[in-house]
Amino acid sequence: MVCKSKYIINMLIVCLLFLLAFFNTKNAHSQDKANDDPWESANRTIFEFNNRLDDYLFTPIAKAWREIPDIPRKPIVNAANMAKTPINLGNAILQLNKESIGDILGRFIINMTFGLGGIFDVASTQEFGGVKEVDEDFGQTLGYWGVPEGPYVMLPIFGPSTVRDSLGMGVDTIVNPLSFAYRMNGIGYEGRLSGPVFRGVDTREKYLDYVEEIKESSLDYYATMKSLYKQKRRKDIFGEMEDVNLSIDLLPIDIYDEPELESIITSKTTSSENFEFESNLPSSNYPEYNELPISITN
Repeated sequence: MVCKSKYIINMLIVCLLFLLAFFNTKNAHSQDKANDDPWESANRTIFEFNNRLDDYLFTPIAKAWREIPDIPRKPIVNAANMAKTPINLGNAILQLNKESIGDILGRFIINMTFGLGGIFDVASTQEFGGVKEVDEDFGQTLGYWGVPEGPYVMLPIFGPSTVRDSLGMGVDTIVNPLSFAYRMNGIGYEGRLSGPVFRGVDTREKYLDYVEEIKESSLDYYATMKSLYKQKRRKDIFGEMEDVNLSIDLLPIDIYDEPELESIITSKTTSSENFEFESNLPSSNYPEYNELPISITN
């Protein structure tokens, strides 16, 4: 009876988050692009706290994780990723994304059947068609249905986010069927957090070298990370975009933080001509975030 009451309360919280997502970000849609970080002072303070925590805790753990052999490291991460299947699938359905639905179901069936319950990722191998891994969340779902991202937010420990993505993360946590199953079976937070912790450590290990490069090369580390996060989230929601025409006035202010980008824009811009980014110009220091050439009109 207690569990049922908690479930009803959680559903009410979800409904409240829905309302907040639509009404709290409504005004943000008309905000000027240069003013998308109204809480910058507080965000930078939290960013510095996160960096200290990363330097003294997360980075050493990630480096130690890198030294662990593939077995047992990969099976642990594969099992943690499999635990996200209900959330991934639910959000793919809400986004009406047939391709993602097929990939998620395909990976789940293949890995559960031939990967010993999901501890081996055989679905990614060529023998099983190289089914790609899909990561969907409720923040993406809100973005798909047109909810504005709202102001930029730096969350303690969790890092870069927006109002929309923060609400999405809360909804995913509450409605996750595994969370409900854990509560029904009396599993404490140590069990519930194991999956997110292992996924987080593995992700931090993958980006150890990239993050160091960004720290060394960025004029403003905070602004660079904000720009990278926004690029990634827009790509997560809208995917690859070919020949996207943008007005020069819509370029994010952050783009001028990098002298190389400023020189390219300045040298290629005239009062009456169009210009294009070079095809080999990366949009970030993360290779998988690179986008196709964008045509920009003045």
